Amino acid sequence: MVRVVVSAFPSGEGVKVGAAVLAEDGRIVRSFATVRAEEDLAGAAMSAVLRVLWTSRGAGRSVVVYVDPPEVADWLGRRAPVDDRHLATYVQVRALSHAYRQVEFLPAGPEEVQLARRVARERSREQPDQSADLLELVGRA
Repeated sequence: MVRVVVSAFPSGEGVKVGAAVLAEDGRIVRSFATVRAEEDLAGAAMSAVLRVLWTSRGAGRSVVVYVDPPEVADWLGRRAPVDDRHLATYVQVRALSHAYRQVEFLPAGPEEVQLARRVARERSREQPDQSADLLELVGRA
């Protein structure tokens, strides 16, 4: 089973986002980070979930995605109604989740949040924001 951690949190530059795909032994096998000028934590987290699911398609058939902020996990796990502002990304994530045999969306615990935020802090200076490009790519698939 593939484990994924995603966290979006405020920073002086906007919203920092970190995501990591973990091997069974807990090693990070793939990660990305970005800084977004917007102040919408939920939107940034939803886009990150979309990106990490897209880039991890070959990593395994069953995935558990730990998401921070927790309301995003509840939306994606169908435990709460989705904020209307995020319906487009929600539909894309739900559609992409059908590429996997099983996907479970859970609120990130303290360890997962800490790991994703560490990735965000370490890698955000290395990579530009590619979320819009990814949304375009997924939309064409």
